Amino acid sequence: MEKRDFKILIRKKLFSTRWRLLAVTLFLLPASQVYAAWELVTKSARGDTYYLDSTVQTKGIISQVWGLVDLSEPVEGSNSVKRLYQIDCVKGKLRVNQRLAFADKGGQGALTSSEKTPGQWVYPDPESINEQLVLKICFDKKPANPKQ
Repeated sequence: MEKRDFKILIRKKLFSTRWRLLAVTLFLLPASQVYAAWELVTKSARGDTYYLDSTVQTKGIISQVWGLVDLSEPVEGSNSVKRLYQIDCVKGKLRVNQRLAFADKGGQGALTSSEKTPGQWVYPDPESINEQLVLKICFDKKPANPKQ
């Protein structure tokens, strides 16, 4: 094998190795960091910050979206909670389909608790945070002077 052919072979192997490394790196990144774009919805009187994922899935009249709450003070060892909401935009009601609590803010860190049993459908109280979530998802509106 000539010296020139050897150099070409080395370049091809390095190029191939770089692509493999890139593919493995992208595969290992946490999914929440890859596609979640959290949009601020509101902040409660207690200081908890509420976000919604910018990705909303809609089937018929039901919309489904992840919400994130960064807690101002830890609750039972959790600093943040992710909730999978289902919202009926025709009737204006919602339920929590899944709940995951995390040790760190931003839905990061160790999972401290989880519940995967869908909750009951409820109509949000007027001027509540749940009402703000329904308005944001169904109408992309924000009520004036919401109560916390």
